[in-house]
Amino acid sequence: MRITTIKNILIGGSQRTAIVKKNILGSLAIKGISILTSLLLVPMTLGYVSAEIYGVWLTISSILHWLTYMDVGFTHGLKNRLNECLARKDYEKGKSLVSTTYAIMFIIFVPLSTLLIVASPWIDWCGILNVDSSNQEVILKTMQVLFVFIALQMIVNVFVTIVAAYQKTALSSLFAVIGQVCSLCIISMMTLFVKPSLLNLAFAYSLMPILIVLIASVIYFKTSMKEVAPSVSAINMGYVKDLWGLGIKFFIIQLQMIVLYQATNLLISHIAGPESVTQYNIAYKLLNVVVMVYTIILNPLWPAFTDAYTKGDYVWMNNTYRKMQRLYALLCVMIAMVVVSSPILIRFWVRDMVGVPFLLTLSIAVYTLIHCWVSLQAILINGTGKVTLQSRVIVIGIVLHIPLSLFLGKYIGIGILGVVASMSAINIIYALVLTTQIRRILNNSATGIWNK
Repeated sequence: MRITTIKNILIGGSQRTAIVKKNILGSLAIKGISILTSLLLVPMTLGYVSAEIYGVWLTISSILHWLTYMDVGFTHGLKNRLNECLARKDYEKGKSLVSTTYAIMFIIFVPLSTLLIVASPWIDWCGILNVDSSNQEVILKTMQVLFVFIALQMIVNVFVTIVAAYQKTALSSLFAVIGQVCSLCIISMMTLFVKPSLLNLAFAYSLMPILIVLIASVIYFKTSMKEVAPSVSAINMGYVKDLWGLGIKFFIIQLQMIVLYQATNLLISHIAGPESVTQYNIAYKLLNVVVMVYTIILNPLWPAFTDAYTKGDYVWMNNTYRKMQRLYALLCVMIAMVVVSSPILIRFWVRDMVGVPFLLTLSIAVYTLIHCWVSLQAILINGTGKVTLQSRVIVIGIVLHIPLSLFLGKYIGIGILGVVASMSAINIIYALVLTTQIRRILNNSATGIWNK
């Protein structure tokens, strides 16, 4: 694979390609900081709390991330619909779509957060997380605080979707990176001056990202994005159906994300304990250093494909797809190199604080490569809006993953490897179906369910 492969992926004469190229180059710089910060956060956090508490935090984070999918797909619907409005310069409708989405997020998440705070004392969190019952009080307080943060995050993060619809994916990722850096600084101070606490860790990780996005939204809605700035008068519930029609399909896709991916930490904790969650996440984060670069190039393609498909530019879409396949081949080589050197890299990274079995790293690498191929197909399909088939085939993951993981991990007895094997098997099915669909779409031969 020549070095010019990545360069060729980014080169093109169209304005659309220039936008994609700009976003990729900007995101590479931003994600470089993100990767470094993410790597530093792991040993920094392990230096603040134990491996068990860190595993509990990772599991809690996964559970709470489920709630972010309770937007029922509205933000994904907004991304596509707003992108279409911007392509037509229909700013009046764009403003109404933005305002309506903010209103919907408020209507959904404020009552949901309140309900969860009231109900949480009756939930056996220690039993769910497989930890000693003496931790119940601190976990309860942490969960209640995080329920508030999730509601705030879902409301302010509508702005991140708006930025992506403007085809400024590099900018949209910048906010998260700034939040990460702030969290890193806070945790570094906590290791020196604050007693180890799960509740303190929750504040350090969760508060700053919300504040960063809130400040950015105020600035941009008064300047470069003022034409779609939300207002109460622009709320039009008549657009709920339009957003819902596309958004509900994305919601079903997101539902399997909860079951297939976000449930992973909970399943591992239940089968093998919180320390195994830490092992899994260290191996995953190491491999994800390479995957992040691949994802940086993928993300701008969603709004770009929406624009290209709306204008019938099949030549551009096919050329881009071929280039992305070559990039995927390069990703396979890079992942293999990381796996071979993983024992040295992990020891250098976290020292003797956590040991990660090589077989676990290898199995996660196999899953990662399958999932990255699926992600390529899915993002391009999402850009075209033809997601009905995807919303149906993912039911396989929703139905099978938890029982298959428990069967392989607990009853067959292969532990954490059973959870990873389940994810890999289900993603192979996704890969076969979605690859067939995107090729039919790009050949302009998709009919029936393949074109809905």
